[in-house]
Amino acid sequence: MRGDATGVTPARPTRPSRRVVEAQASWIACTVLFLCTVYVVLDIDVLWSVFGVAALTFYMLPIVSNRDPFRALPWEMTLLLSSPIILHISEGSRALDENIGWWDDLTSLSFAFSFATIGFLLTLMLDMYTEVKMNRAFAVFFVVIFTMAVSGFWQVGEYLSDVFVDTENISSNTQVMKEFIWVTAGGLVMGFVYGAYIKAMPKSRREVLGLIHFWEVPGWRRG
Repeated sequence: MRGDATGVTPARPTRPSRRVVEAQASWIACTVLFLCTVYVVLDIDVLWSVFGVAALTFYMLPIVSNRDPFRALPWEMTLLLSSPIILHISEGSRALDENIGWWDDLTSLSFAFSFATIGFLLTLMLDMYTEVKMNRAFAVFFVVIFTMAVSGFWQVGEYLSDVFVDTENISSNTQVMKEFIWVTAGGLVMGFVYGAYIKAMPKSRREVLGLIHFWEVPGWRRG
């Protein structure tokens, strides 16, 4: 490359590293989650406020524990965490809920994906920050059971809200059963998806995200 009049070769513009790009995409997705959480808190929507705060806590934990703002969750996982609260807020006008028959089913499935993501993150935190170690098969099982269990507690919370706060979360027993079916199906799907997700993730990306040792504990097969 030729230099300028002073004989100095101009520096080429540097491209942002993969670590920076990954973090920026994750921060954008987290901003959406944060704004939705603020909305439900201001709307005094207790159940969804708890959900939003819990999701934000799981997002911030790796960043705070590593003291590294670039050690953020993958953007696709953050979007999955955000999806049910976004769909919940979009139901506020009731237009989508009244005109699209499968909207409730979509919301329930998104809810399952998000809870499965929280379950997956919990296995990650346990593996990385405690003495608890899980092999891949048990981690998949844990994600599925966690999704189903939290969904059960959520339904209890909605019932109590209907009784004491006069909300209208549960319209019928059929609705509750359909939600359990969708959550179970979503938990099963996401359990196996996350098992394959980590296995298929390139080593370079696992290093960027701090997942390089997850489910790679030497000698776990020997007990």
